[in-house]
Amino acid sequence: MDSASPQNPPVLPPDQLRAARRLFIASAWAFVLAAALGALFRFGIVRADFGPLQAGDLRHAHSHLMLMGWATPALIALITARAPALGLQLPLRATLATGWGAWALALLSTPAFALYGYRAAAIGEAKIPIAAALSGLAMGVWYVFAALVWRALWRARAAGTGHPALRIFSVATLALVVSSAGAWALAAQMITGRGTVLSQQLAVHFFVDLFGIGWLLGGALALLRAELPATPRPFERGALGLLAAGAPLLFLAGMPPAALPPLVRVIGHLAAALSAAGLIALAAPMGRPLPPVLRSPLALLLLSATMLAALASPPVAAWGQVNGLRLLFLHVAFAGALTLTLITLATRRGLAPAASPRLWGQAMAALLLTLVPLTGAWPSFIPGGWETRAALAGALIALALSAGATFHATFLARSPRPSRGPA
Repeated sequence: MDSASPQNPPVLPPDQLRAARRLFIASAWAFVLAAALGALFRFGIVRADFGPLQAGDLRHAHSHLMLMGWATPALIALITARAPALGLQLPLRATLATGWGAWALALLSTPAFALYGYRAAAIGEAKIPIAAALSGLAMGVWYVFAALVWRALWRARAAGTGHPALRIFSVATLALVVSSAGAWALAAQMITGRGTVLSQQLAVHFFVDLFGIGWLLGGALALLRAELPATPRPFERGALGLLAAGAPLLFLAGMPPAALPPLVRVIGHLAAALSAAGLIALAAPMGRPLPPVLRSPLALLLLSATMLAALASPPVAAWGQVNGLRLLFLHVAFAGALTLTLITLATRRGLAPAASPRLWGQAMAALLLTLVPLTGAWPSFIPGGWETRAALAGALIALALSAGATFHATFLARSPRPSRGPA
């Protein structure tokens, strides 16, 4: 931990820091539950039998809880904890309440996603799309959070105060709101029974890609930038502009090539190039000045951006789709880069105990390394037949380690003191 100084006070008073910590730890338990669903999915693959569940619904429940129940509330907790030091005057209770609302609705909707997906459930004589209804409420919570952030950003800008990281926060929050259009579009198609397979895929990719790259990775980048001095860097505005220009159209690059006209595919590949260039230009210069403990998460973020840059090449993008690399990319970006960034920053800022980054790092290593043999990038000359069992083992190791770390943080660890690093 950094040494204290009167000129660099704690991020929040102790009682307010504890409030943010409670939300972060609750979010970590959502990660554990999502990891359990992921392990159950891999167990179903090994057995070639998912019992009463459908594979797609179980996978959807896993990813939904991971992104909405873990990553989003954890980001909100960290943003709230860092806000005062960055010149952002967020109302503590109201902002944390949006995080708790997102967390609770993600947990409530998980059984509905696992059982029904977006389909309507028969309750008596009525058919109710439970998951879609709860997701709609969750997006309403996001809009409240975004309104709180934008009001605070406007005040900081009007006062001429604030950290350069706030520009990245503003773009990330905009991506959160805009991405919800994809979720609304998908829910409307599933509820009404209208639309085509292509239109549903477009809605899913628009939501997941903009939400994941724009909001989650953008938010993580903003938190990393907040660890550095407030001196503006000349390239940051341009890099952020590249990310903002590319992220909304990135979903086109992930679609099957035969599904889209050539010109639309070109736009998608260009969007991937812009998004990757923006991420790399923002992240790469942070490597040297960041504390050493944050360099591993940053390296995973840069690896994610490099994988994203590969989508700019049509042949490479087509090869990646055929060989199942999208699944690996999503796990590197969100289970690897995002999760380790959040956990490490939470340790530095008093929201998690000091042992957490090591345990979570081991968990994510087990998860990611056992995914590689499932892809076409794995050498074909190595005898197979064990890949799905190895992936299940990796998922169980990740589940055990993350559950142990979260149990320790909840019941055994003393409340950690925040680092007093650069504001």
